[in-house]
Amino acid sequence: MKKWLEEKILIKYWTENCFKYSLRDGRKIRSAQHSIPFDSYPDIQKNELDDGTIVPAEVEWNTSNFDRHGHDISVLIDHKGFLIVLEKDKESFPVEQVQIDKDDFIKWFEKDASNIANETVQSIKKKLIKNKEPQIFIYYMRSKGTGLVNRKRTFEFGTDGFPITLKKNSLEMLKQIKKGDIVIVVRNFKSSIPVKGGRNPSSKHKGAYEEIYGLIVTKNYYYSKSPRIWTEDKTDYPHRYDFRKKVLFEGRDIPCTINHLGRSLHEILRKAQISSSIEKIDSSMIVKLMSLCRK
Repeated sequence: MKKWLEEKILIKYWTENCFKYSLRDGRKIRSAQHSIPFDSYPDIQKNELDDGTIVPAEVEWNTSNFDRHGHDISVLIDHKGFLIVLEKDKESFPVEQVQIDKDDFIKWFEKDASNIANETVQSIKKKLIKNKEPQIFIYYMRSKGTGLVNRKRTFEFGTDGFPITLKKNSLEMLKQIKKGDIVIVVRNFKSSIPVKGGRNPSSKHKGAYEEIYGLIVTKNYYYSKSPRIWTEDKTDYPHRYDFRKKVLFEGRDIPCTINHLGRSLHEILRKAQISSSIEKIDSSMIVKLMSLCRK
């Protein structure tokens, strides 16, 4: 059978029905608030328990999906969070699992279907309007080998490029970049904590970025191998966009901790770094970055 609904529907169910559930130690869940931006990890930023404790939670259709998504389990462990699932297909898991009552979920969905459809239609209308407004993209760039020379060439031409091997998800995001948007480039993370394997979990992702700068896009995404800009590099970078050579803002030695960046932005940057992905952020996050770059 086909799975028609996305995981977002479980997030909506949970925020409206969490009061029906308790943790195994007996504490009841009073209220829940999804993460901002929506659908960022963990899905539920705040679950308020009846003893006043605030803990996070991730929402999945089943337990196995958590590992498939590559989430950092330490975020839940360190903050005494839990996993919310419709189907518990693994009994053993590092944090507590709260299983959604399937009958209650179906009854809620049937009752709320009209509201869900209306909200979806309105969201699509708002998205069309929003797409005409400036959007903010962010990605991490390493400066190994020819990186510093490539950066110089990038600013000489006012063009940034990505290799033909760019991952599908990042390419789809890159294709959304249009004239008037803002692109933030984050370069050279230096960890203050030695971690085996080079990929810090969220709790240990601490250090500083050598450089962060914001660019204003002057030409939408396009595909071209001409002119050959990065001549010292054997790799082609045909996925491109053009930008204004005068930066919107820039800063050096920007601290990377949850306290400085906030949990959501910190996790977005960590994800962009370890997976070489292009992410979208909201206006509050660019204000935070601009503030740090001015210090």
